[in-house]
Amino acid sequence: MMRFMQWLHRWVSLILIIQVLLWIVSAAAFSLMGHHAMSGHQYMRHVHPQMLSEEAPQWSLDEVRRSFPEADSIVLSSVLGYPQYQVKKGQQWNYVDGHSGAVWQTDAQLARAVAAASYEGPGSIVGVEAIERSDEVIKWQGPGYRVDFADDLNTRVYVDAASGHVVDHRNTQWVIADWAFKLHFMDYSGERSFNHLLIWSAGLFALWFSLSGLILLGRNIAQGDFNPRRKPTWLEHLQRNDKPIASSCGGGGTCGLCKVTFHNADLPQPTTAEKVMLSDAELASGLRLACQHKVAEQDDVELANEDVASHTLTLLGKRELTPSISELTFKSETPVDYQAGQFMQFKIPHENTVLERHYSMATAPNSSHELVFTVRHMPAPKNGLPAGVGSTFLCRLETGDQVEAIGPFGDFVLSMASERKQVFIGGGAGVAPLRALLQAEQQQAAPRASMFFYGARHLAELCYVDEFNAAAHVDYVPVLSEAKAEDNWDGQTGFVHTVAEEWLRSQDVQQLDIYVCGPPPMLKATMAMLAELGVPRDQIKFDDFGI
Repeated sequence: MMRFMQWLHRWVSLILIIQVLLWIVSAAAFSLMGHHAMSGHQYMRHVHPQMLSEEAPQWSLDEVRRSFPEADSIVLSSVLGYPQYQVKKGQQWNYVDGHSGAVWQTDAQLARAVAAASYEGPGSIVGVEAIERSDEVIKWQGPGYRVDFADDLNTRVYVDAASGHVVDHRNTQWVIADWAFKLHFMDYSGERSFNHLLIWSAGLFALWFSLSGLILLGRNIAQGDFNPRRKPTWLEHLQRNDKPIASSCGGGGTCGLCKVTFHNADLPQPTTAEKVMLSDAELASGLRLACQHKVAEQDDVELANEDVASHTLTLLGKRELTPSISELTFKSETPVDYQAGQFMQFKIPHENTVLERHYSMATAPNSSHELVFTVRHMPAPKNGLPAGVGSTFLCRLETGDQVEAIGPFGDFVLSMASERKQVFIGGGAGVAPLRALLQAEQQQAAPRASMFFYGARHLAELCYVDEFNAAAHVDYVPVLSEAKAEDNWDGQTGFVHTVAEEWLRSQDVQQLDIYVCGPPPMLKATMAMLAELGVPRDQIKFDDFGI
């Protein structure tokens, strides 16, 4: 529950921050424009209508009363000096010609004259258009006319056909002010009302943000997080002492990389994060996340990767596997003793700092000291934003260039203690550790039967196809989610986890070891599918680097 509250608190805070920025920007627009500019009435002539006596109209007031005996009010008005009766009955208005008693008629010529009489700007009329309604005039329903003036503000005058009167003036500055109003009052329907669902939702979001913030604040105070003398977590302690431990989430308990083993007589109670990231067997063996437990004197902690070291890697060559994935081959100055499925932590120089990025070895261990990685190009999400720092740096390396990497890390390795069938499900750059695992399995004296479901969008994004098809003990099932017509694809289509699920439903899931690696949406969907099918958690291994 607390984990969910933290997640929701962060997203609600993002929504509220965006709205606060909109309030600031729109309020600044109001201040800079001023009331007069926001009204759209810069070139509107403000005059009082000409006063008329009861005798002026040829159709008398008594005749009006006889024609409208149930009238609530009768108002004598004028349109450019021409008499007009405005008769209200309930919520309905009737407009009557003051001379003939006929229903008032407004044609384009009269609308043009009415608009010109209400205008005192520098422009001239360039068009008159009959309309039924306009989003620029709130709560007005036509028919009517829009009269356009050629001036610096693109003034538009709306004339009501039923009454012949000017409804309102609008221009470019009014449109800007109208959008600022919508942003400021969250009124995107244009109804000019505070009483709507979005305002209610914003209030509830703010209330939730405040209450959840207080709860989380109380939790942090109780845990001593604001105490300068508080005990550090094991992750902080190990990092401060330059011990080899990996982490991608900054200690939030979401990446599952900072695994350590406690050998205490009384093991620490698993946290919510650990119950999500670790299996029951791992928890029972004393495995915990270093970021979830503070240092205590009685703790006896063992690092998962004691043989981790820093290595200088020299690029030997690179090739494009797909339009989005490159294969980079490095030579290490010192031997790297790793297991298939593990990864290295690359040191990526960026501006005035050094970033850490994780990449898995794409081959099983060999005696040549060569390390192969597949790197997915991370393009800029949109114009104005930078592309992926790690992938950009590595893919721009030239032969002979060097980079520092620390490792190996990780326990995404083969389960060697069982004779169960090995099932691999992956997508995108997740092919790297899965390929290494498949190679390691094929190198065994008696390789176990393996299934490999690999998902890509198009045919061009499949990599190592010939190698997987040639593997003697591997049943390779490529899946395309967005197959193109030119692909002439006759294989499996859809999402890779859906295709894998169809096959798994025909299997005894108790006799399978399953390895999952790929993009976060695929990983999440696959893990949910495996749980729904009842695959024992201890027989599932996954690797997502906390992304």
